[in-house]
Amino acid sequence: MHTSQFLWQGLEWSWSLSFWLVAIATAVGLIILLMQYERRLIPKRVGNALLVLRLVVLTVLLLTLLQPIIARKIDHEHTGRVLVAVDLSESMETADGHAGKGEKLRWARAMGMIGNAATNDRIDRWIKAFDEGRVPKWVDDDETADPALAKTRRENLEGIFSQIDQLPRKEIARRLLTGTSSPLLPQLEDVANVELVVFAGNANSSDKDTLETTVKLPPVTLLTGVSDLSQAMSTRGADSTSSPVVGMVLLTDGRDNSDRDAVVEAARLGQNSTPVFPVIFGSKYRPKDLAIANLDYAPTTFKDDKSLLTATLNTAGYEGEEIEVILEQEGEESVTKTVTPDSTIASVEFDLKTVNVGRHKYTLRMEPRPGETREDNNSKTFAATVTDDTVRALVLEGAARWEFRFINNALERDPRVDVKGVVYRQPYLGILQDTFFPRTLDLPDAADDIADSPFAEPDLVILGDVSPDEIPEVGWQMLEKFVSESGGTLVFIAGKQHFPLAYQSKIVERLLPMTELRPINIDGATAKAPPSERGFHLKLTAEGEDMDVMQFDPDPQQNRDIWAGLAGHTWGLLGEAKPGANVFAYAIQPGEEDNVENERKNAVIVRQHFGSGQVVWLGIDSTWRWRHRVGDKYHHRFWGQLARWSAENKAAAGNEFVRFGPDRSDIEVGDDAVIRAQWTQAFLKKNRDIKARALIHRAVDDASEPPFAEIQLDPIDTRPLIHEARAVSLPPGEYRVTLVVENADVGPDEITAVLYVNEKTTPELSDLSANRELLAQVADVSGGRLFYPDEVGGIAELFRDPNFTSEERLETRLWDHWLVILIFFALLTSEWVVRKLNGLP
Repeated sequence: MHTSQFLWQGLEWSWSLSFWLVAIATAVGLIILLMQYERRLIPKRVGNALLVLRLVVLTVLLLTLLQPIIARKIDHEHTGRVLVAVDLSESMETADGHAGKGEKLRWARAMGMIGNAATNDRIDRWIKAFDEGRVPKWVDDDETADPALAKTRRENLEGIFSQIDQLPRKEIARRLLTGTSSPLLPQLEDVANVELVVFAGNANSSDKDTLETTVKLPPVTLLTGVSDLSQAMSTRGADSTSSPVVGMVLLTDGRDNSDRDAVVEAARLGQNSTPVFPVIFGSKYRPKDLAIANLDYAPTTFKDDKSLLTATLNTAGYEGEEIEVILEQEGEESVTKTVTPDSTIASVEFDLKTVNVGRHKYTLRMEPRPGETREDNNSKTFAATVTDDTVRALVLEGAARWEFRFINNALERDPRVDVKGVVYRQPYLGILQDTFFPRTLDLPDAADDIADSPFAEPDLVILGDVSPDEIPEVGWQMLEKFVSESGGTLVFIAGKQHFPLAYQSKIVERLLPMTELRPINIDGATAKAPPSERGFHLKLTAEGEDMDVMQFDPDPQQNRDIWAGLAGHTWGLLGEAKPGANVFAYAIQPGEEDNVENERKNAVIVRQHFGSGQVVWLGIDSTWRWRHRVGDKYHHRFWGQLARWSAENKAAAGNEFVRFGPDRSDIEVGDDAVIRAQWTQAFLKKNRDIKARALIHRAVDDASEPPFAEIQLDPIDTRPLIHEARAVSLPPGEYRVTLVVENADVGPDEITAVLYVNEKTTPELSDLSANRELLAQVADVSGGRLFYPDEVGGIAELFRDPNFTSEERLETRLWDHWLVILIFFALLTSEWVVRKLNGLP
């Protein structure tokens, strides 16, 4: 349907309305005066013609100033789309043999395995009896009592139950959509446009012709080891431009182990008038099953360090029974521990051997037990690497303040850290030959001699409250090269007296990850409160929670609680993190509201990539306070983790020109492998047109075979010394990553790093029960309704009126249309021609 409307866009009234009225009246008056003058020279009819032409020109000009438009409204009729999303995650492969007989009977009737119009009432009575724990009455009151009939019906039902016991949840869902006498998909197609989606960790479009094949063998890209309901609800389908989604049918067991909140996504759909109708598969009874739910271990440890594996086990149905848990390592004897769970969850710990350097593969398993629902979740394989490296640290401090003493003690007690210290200001009584710590750095004369400087060997340099006159300019130039070219980690610790507020150095300004630094002093009653309530506390950002260096406990919530319970601080230097810097922790001051804006404005622990290395800012001088009531537990762990992290950042394959390798040597299936080349500044200046690629070979392949993948390394705008690329969708296994360089010489030796892609460790199969509570919430907040498999016949009725009308407004601007311009100049030309033909000037 079309409707048109003539509208005035209106004048941009920069002056008053009276001005325009006066201007128009003046123009008309001048035209009339001109007409009176011209009538003395030309015939009256010619004068009238000129008057008309001039008034028309004036009218066209006035209309142009008013900017008129013609608006048309077009109504479009649409048929809304219904998205049907089928969960193909690993939990949907479960066959619910443990389900109640009432549940199984409902599923059988939904799939058309039993029941018709004549027998539905009888089946309803059987379902009720099973649900109440009674034996059904096999023969109705109006039927002849016949033991043979009762036996036949009972045996027939038991046969159906046996078939149900073998059907995985996803096959039941598939049959409800396309495999019954009245399948759901055609019902929906009769009333709306239907799009089919399959999902797990990712979502893909599908169709009913290939659905059976897809259900049997889901594509690898779905990441079936993950259940992400938000992924399904956030998809818009393949035909997202034609018409909006008017509803979603979600066939799933409700298991969700992603990091996203499915209820929030469902609420968003509800706000857009898109209800979600979940169809739940799986029994309401938790299955009897053993499963390894989670493994917590350090993927990389140092030789002879203590390395602990903590395994969380799901033991539903085996409470009070002894369960043997076996840790197997290649080439070593297995270790067995026995646990007796008193609930559905148990945990067990194993010491991992760190004597032999290298990569070690392990398998943790539990022997299958009678009555288990699944046996493929009883074991998990993982790998850990033992290195023989020693972290070399250099601590520079102005005076031996408390922070320096405790950091130095923590690193000295760490057997994997070789620490050296310089304290510029310390008392010397002359009794000993020299002070306990050196008081100066032995620096070369030129900054280019970094190989002969104190910064040649360290992986980590910690700089405290050093005054500007204690480190000369050449020392700062070497520190900048230590970070940018050698890939070192530089940690700045705020000082009350000198660093960094007393500095006016361009190098310090470049290295600092912070701007707008301001001192914070907490005094009064808050400063005198108990340590756990004193001053301001630190809170981790989401990025900080993901960093190993910031973790005091593998459980995210426990880690948050530990940070919240650490002793507070009464002084600090807070500021705003530079763009591109990563904020790991920020300050929450007493009485201040906690919000996202404060994360960057009140940043305390911040990391900034700088060339090949990184700079870390610590805006407090009192991490030693974290020892309150817990001793060295968290203080030593923080500094030990930071030291090891710095060594990992510096360690990479390469030579004097480049450091090369994956951002993380261990990743999981589905993660991107970030491959990075870090060039030295001098090398990159000489080779500005350098091109680099990474060749990725399977470790088991011969070097002469073609690479599994080849990726181009591209420069990063914010980090000019870095070229990097991402390798995606690598299958599990061990890989060799080789650097290939064009237009430059990086030496005769091949530069190769190692990459390990591990099977994804997820809790997907740790709990196999159907999550009715979550799906009920999803339905409620979106305006939908939860359905059971035997109720799906009522879903199509909810979309009986999916048609709607959308209005499109089309505007044609007349004031700048080419036809108006043509008319305007045609009128002016006509007026000029008439004047000239009649001898007027």
